[in-house]
Amino acid sequence: MSISQVKRVFFAALIPLCLLPSNYLLAQASYTAQIRGTVTDQTGALIPNATVTITNVGTNISTVAKTDSKGLYLLPGLRPDTYVIKAEVAGFRAQEKKDIVLQVDQQTTISFALAPAGVITTIEVTTAPPLLDTESAALGTDVTNEYVRDIPLYSRNPFGLVFLAGGVTETTGAGITDNYPTGTNFVSNGQRNATAEIRLDGAPITAPEQGEGGNSNVYYEPSVEIMQEFKVQNNSFSAEFGNNGGTIVNMVLKQGGNNFHGSGWWYGQRATFDARDFFNPAPNPEPDHVRDQYGFSLGGPIKKNKTFF
Repeated sequence: MSISQVKRVFFAALIPLCLLPSNYLLAQASYTAQIRGTVTDQTGALIPNATVTITNVGTNISTVAKTDSKGLYLLPGLRPDTYVIKAEVAGFRAQEKKDIVLQVDQQTTISFALAPAGVITTIEVTTAPPLLDTESAALGTDVTNEYVRDIPLYSRNPFGLVFLAGGVTETTGAGITDNYPTGTNFVSNGQRNATAEIRLDGAPITAPEQGEGGNSNVYYEPSVEIMQEFKVQNNSFSAEFGNNGGTIVNMVLKQGGNNFHGSGWWYGQRATFDARDFFNPAPNPEPDHVRDQYGFSLGGPIKKNKTFF
């Protein structure tokens, strides 16, 4: 076989792989959420072949599932965000639940009990309470966007927010900003150094455990302004986190939506506003200290309901 024929075969095999639906790839990512549940009538009888549709409020993108013969449905690979979920089947009144907030790597249950349809077709709309992670025994802390956005953070380094989780401490002899952006400086629940793993949208951005020396190398440091939220898992996490045996930091970046949105920021430090050091009392001169960090972010649709940035 000639070189040109080999190239043709290679590209012919590569193209179908590139065109695989992204939902299958998302289902393998460890940061996505999952919803399962049942659809029944008001007597508790299971309803097969009911349609369950979940729609992302920001992007208006929907995912559809059907209940099986036991009335069960499964919606995997859902990006952490706010959703509306609806169940419907012929002969019953559709039921919709709004304000479904899914978090990083969350597994939860939402079930429906449908009422018989009347002469006039109506949709029953309810607001869902905060969801519990009913399928996972992992111990961890969700750091939401409000914390990421509003908490003062030296150097605007997102890894400093990991210390908001219970049981997380600095490694011996390390400071909050030591080893950044090339290493992690924290452990949890008495674990040893170099056991932390950081994931960004499901992809690991740290080296395998003990593969680099005293600290886990971090290959990329995202800006706090593009962070949506993250979850710190301390113990009892599933086998999908197999690179390291210690703390898992599962970060999710912001995504675009159908509406344009953005932010601008400036963070400054000046010696005038700093407290004096104990060993440098007045009237000694204060050390000169100037620090400025500024920038902006922008997101929105490229094609409405289809492509975002």
